[in-house]
Amino acid sequence: MMFSHFPTVQRPRQAWRGRVFGALLGLTCAAAAPADELEDLPDFGDSAGAVISPEQESQLGLATMRELRRYAPVITDEEVEDYIQKLGMELGDKSHYYGDFHFFVIQSDVVNAFAVPGGYVGLHSGLILGSKSESEVASVLAHEISHLTQRHGARMIEAAKNMSIPTMAAFIGAIVLAAVVPQAGLGAIAGVAAAQQQYQIDFTRANEKEADRIGIELLSKSGFRTLSMADFFERLQLANRYSDPRMIPEFLRTHPVTVNRIAEARERAERLPSKVVREDSYDFLLIWQKLNVMSMSDPAQARNYYEAVLRDRNYTNEAVARYGYVLALIEGSEFVRARRELAGLLRENPNLTAFRMAEARIEERAGNRRLALELYRKLHELDPKSRAAAYSYAALLIHTRNGLAAKELLRSFGSTEQREPRFYKLLAEAELILGERANSHYDLAEYYRGLGEIELAAEQLRLGQVVPGLTHYQRLRLDARLEELERDLNRLDQDRAKRREREERRRQG
Repeated sequence: MMFSHFPTVQRPRQAWRGRVFGALLGLTCAAAAPADELEDLPDFGDSAGAVISPEQESQLGLATMRELRRYAPVITDEEVEDYIQKLGMELGDKSHYYGDFHFFVIQSDVVNAFAVPGGYVGLHSGLILGSKSESEVASVLAHEISHLTQRHGARMIEAAKNMSIPTMAAFIGAIVLAAVVPQAGLGAIAGVAAAQQQYQIDFTRANEKEADRIGIELLSKSGFRTLSMADFFERLQLANRYSDPRMIPEFLRTHPVTVNRIAEARERAERLPSKVVREDSYDFLLIWQKLNVMSMSDPAQARNYYEAVLRDRNYTNEAVARYGYVLALIEGSEFVRARRELAGLLRENPNLTAFRMAEARIEERAGNRRLALELYRKLHELDPKSRAAAYSYAALLIHTRNGLAAKELLRSFGSTEQREPRFYKLLAEAELILGERANSHYDLAEYYRGLGEIELAAEQLRLGQVVPGLTHYQRLRLDARLEELERDLNRLDQDRAKRREREERRRQG
């Protein structure tokens, strides 16, 4: 029996894919490694301070994200990214966490979620599509946030305290990938070290109960339905109790659920004071449609799905269903029909960012660049905080060779502390148009660094070093970043050499 999502029409779904060695990082847990595998790797500290510091957690989180961006299908659609970050921060802001949170979505039919030390929380798109409400998605985020606030992941690493941050990051990334694309994940794990496949990263019951308890309190503080966590767990369990064990959703493997645990979560939620529960946000309904279209195997399948939904009136909100239909038509390059469908939505809600983004994308995809530029410009003025609007506008400015406007737009947008790889890619392209070769090489290095391609990043910095006419500041900046990357490369080379040496000893012994 397959677990279905909240609309009444059954959407096409692929079979559950992949199983991780041990459980995926939800995160938190005990990991033990053979002593001879770790004896010569850096030590995080003595037993009195074995739990890694917040700074080391941050380093691990960044390194793991680079591994994930390099190998896993992390969704880079800014509308999806902005939504999940906003939803996550509504919960995270009430958690009293000592660091920053970073929420993201992986494109995968697998129903799963995980957290990585350093404040990183990932959801699989299959989990969002498999949720009946925004409160259920929030309940999973609250659970993962609670693992982070209680530092369960740091305690996992305490059990393997001799493992270096690059090695641990590579291993965590490989485990996550194995749940999404099994063959690629297995290859990545083998690349870290054959013996590390024996790690069992399992949740302890105490950690799970603690994350449930604190997560339910976060739901209550944020106005979400507190019973949603128990409902989600129970529905997953019931929907698969008679299935082939190999088809059990990954979430149940990585977050073991028992009848007692569900009952305790429900009892805990019912004990909290009754509050007015917030309804599903319009953003959630729209993002659900976007992810639904992205999950389809081809545009024709998506178009046929939405035509059936609209024909049979099998929806809870017609405008939301029509938005999904517009996205499907855009993907199929049916721009005339897409314009016609979208016109009605814009008449009813002319200032909604999602509808205005769709309008601009239709014209851009149809080749009407001048009109698309004007639509993006107006949308950026209307919603200056929208990354989707800003980045799409900047990208089209670059394509029309207006590098100066693109650079000014990017430089003025967002926080300098919250810039992701695509920002640097766009900035590097704008600088190249302007003839700022050294700056372009530096920012392209930042792009590759964010993707985990350290060798390519170092190569860009070396190219920047030989650009004629470097200023003193540019040279210092290039040299400092290259020195940092070369240290990372040296650590990776040392790790590889040690693994080869251990494997050779194992073959000979």
